[in-house]
Amino acid sequence: MATMFNLPLADAKRKAPTGTKKAFTAAVKSLPDKDFFFADSNWNGGRGAWSIKVSEQNLMHIADNVNLDTKVVSGKAVLDYVIGTTKIRFLASNKRSAKSADAKTTAMQERASAWIMKRAISDNVSYSSWTDIKLDKKYAELEKIYPNVEEEWLKVFYAQQERMLKEFAGNRFDEYNRDGGFMDYVSGIVKSKFGVSKKDTWNPADIWLIKDQAKMEKIINETVAGSKGSQTIQELNAVMRKMFRDRDVVGISLKKVSGSTARYEEYNVQEDGLDADYNYEVTKLKCDLSIKSNNQEFNTQDARIVVEGEGSTFDFQIKGNDSTKLSNLKWEPTQAGATSARVGKAPVDMVISLLKDNKVDFSNKYQDYPQNSTDFAAAQDEYKRIFNKLRTKSIDMGVSSAEEFVENMTVMYGTKPHVAVSKCMQLKFLAVVSAMKPKQKKEFMTDMVFIAAKKGARFGPFGKLY
Repeated sequence: MATMFNLPLADAKRKAPTGTKKAFTAAVKSLPDKDFFFADSNWNGGRGAWSIKVSEQNLMHIADNVNLDTKVVSGKAVLDYVIGTTKIRFLASNKRSAKSADAKTTAMQERASAWIMKRAISDNVSYSSWTDIKLDKKYAELEKIYPNVEEEWLKVFYAQQERMLKEFAGNRFDEYNRDGGFMDYVSGIVKSKFGVSKKDTWNPADIWLIKDQAKMEKIINETVAGSKGSQTIQELNAVMRKMFRDRDVVGISLKKVSGSTARYEEYNVQEDGLDADYNYEVTKLKCDLSIKSNNQEFNTQDARIVVEGEGSTFDFQIKGNDSTKLSNLKWEPTQAGATSARVGKAPVDMVISLLKDNKVDFSNKYQDYPQNSTDFAAAQDEYKRIFNKLRTKSIDMGVSSAEEFVENMTVMYGTKPHVAVSKCMQLKFLAVVSAMKPKQKKEFMTDMVFIAAKKGARFGPFGKLY
């Protein structure tokens, strides 16, 4: 029988065979992480070991309680504890951080989110807490989707389904799609018909909830029928807004949940208000040019623009890629109150188009900036003028003089040239923004918020769960 790690601590104590209960209870006494303890509920008390998955912290605590050493089996720490004829194997969970994930892990998390939503909305499965997910009779399906799923992600999934039930309980969806299916279909439509090569720059939905997929695709096909260029993406957005409101096709953008309760917002769903007269005022610009005491790196690699309006604050982080290679700038805001869930990157091509529309002279090509200390020395007078101009506008630069700025930049070109180049680009971007007249600056940064959040008539409808 397959192993089913879904028995919490209290139930495991009751399951322990007669004659082992006292020793077993003593072994798991005062666990530091009581919630991360899941025993195999399918174990029948036979000759095989009873497997129990615990956090690494719990494993070390149990080892101390029973005065035994752990060992490594197949690359994982385990503790074998024998009580009479009963062998218990405690296995350390391979916990990964929910704060960062590679593409493979992100895909598993998104597929797991789709699974938990289906169980809650369509299968009417009720969870009273995150630990109940482990008791789901179909939990093995989740483990197949996301092997060794961690406690912190079970808490995220619980918060997601709890919030989604408030929005969609009573609705019938046939598909909860993350890969292939409707995702591939709609990505192909916007690429072939409207030249959108990256679907997320139009609609950042990670999963789709769909009712009668064949019927919905037929309606969309009829909407965009004809030669390329005879329709606009606004027509597609209009029909998909209606599908969203009717709960026929619902795209959900997933962000890491901040805290124990998930938030939910809908974007581009209503016909009216898409071009509402929102205004976001610039309240802060910053480009820290100070260096750490080791003289090896800047205190920060980015620049910041903070805007406020309509009861919200957005903090734009402006920097290159997180690597040692030279790269162009990217713009990514975080909304105050949800700091672990970024709004989304502003598509670079749209930022460049926005700059051109505003007749702003800015190059986002790193090749156009000083590549080394010799290049910078030749251009330092220009950058000193930019520095001094920004200082007159009370922009936080982290250093007190143009001479200190030049000295720090020269040092950084010797240790981290890719960051030095990025700082040159950041300074020029801040310079062109700060030089705008108040009305233009307000409209420009409002547009930046909209394109980062994928908000407006040019973008598809979606709900953001975060």
